[in-house]
Order: sequence, then C-alpha cells, then structure tokens
Amino acid sequence: MTPPGRTQRLGREASVLNARRWAPAHSAGADRELVQRIDSALDVMHGRWKVYLLFLMARGIHRHSRLLDGLPGASKKVMTDTLRALERDGIVARRVLAEAPVRVEYSLTPLGWSMTEPLMALSEWGNAHAAEIARARSRYNLDN
Repeated sequence: MTPPGRTQRLGREASVLNARRWAPAHSAGADRELVQRIDSALDVMHGRWKVYLLFLMARGIHRHSRLLDGLPGASKKVMTDTLRALERDGIVARRVLAEAPVRVEYSLTPLGWSMTEPLMALSEWGNAHAAEIARARSRYNLDN
C-alpha cells in the first residue's frame, strides 16, 4: 500500500508530466487541430446512451432485447438509432443470425474495445475526485 503522502506526491508528479506533454509551444493552427481531434473523439461518445451501451457490450451483453433491458428509460427506436451511430463510427459490429425468428447481436469492434480504456480511466478519475467535485459544487451553490 502506498503511503498517503506518496500518493499525493505521485499525483503532483503525474500532473507535472502531463503539463509538460501538453505545454510544448504550438502554433494557433496546431492548437486548433488538437482541439478538433479531441472534439472528434468526444463526438463519437456524445449521446445519452452510447457509454452505457459500450459498458453493457463490454460486459458480454450482445442481444438487442437484453441491451434494451439494460437501458431503463430508453425507447427501442432511440437505442436502435444509437447502435446504428456506433456502427457507423466503427465502434460496434452488427450481426444478423439466420434463425427463426431472426436474431441480431451486437459486439464491440477492436476500435470499440480501444474506447473502453479511456472510459475506465475517466471512471477512475471520477471516483478519485468525487468528493472534491461535490465540495466545489457545494461552495459554488452557496456563493450563487
């Protein structure tokens, strides 16, 4: 187990390393390109149900009806449209099985699996900083 002081120091060291990685002098054009790449990546995940669907598929749920069961509040049409958008972006593969009745399964593509790592990192960040965010929001609400 890492002592608390060591964890804080590692956090600051990681922040310094990240700052150095982002800090090199860039032209305004290079900065715009960087922002456009980030925006493009976020666009793939933009939408209420996309992250949930990725999570469910990474957990092994692939049938249309089971995916829908995992999204309380989502309509069948919205889920279908979301799955189509993920398929369009190469994140999800759709497979129609010639059975009676026809069965459709969805799975993550290698590109989709590669998206799970940054999502897990984001989840870990949210977990690690939940208390700080709650305190900041509380202070903000008191001030406004």
